[in-house]
Amino acid sequence: MAASDLVLIAGAGGVGSAVLERLRAGDVPVRAMVRRDGEHAAALRELGAEVVLGDLTRPEFVAAHRDLYLD
Repeated sequence: MAASDLVLIAGAGGVGSAVLERLRAGDVPVRAMVRRDGEHAAALRELGAEVVLGDLTRPEFVAAHRDLYLD
């Protein structure tokens, strides 16, 4: 998938999950970033999102893992 085709949703709580559902309904590829791989991550996968683990509140993580959101 090209970076221009991808939508990254971080903090996919109530609003983020609703956005994810609408994007997936339109067949838009979505990558959701979560801090832990648990029930919430599983629910996002069921909605059709590619789930990656990460923490956007840590600048060192963002710098080291640019490939997660910039294919």
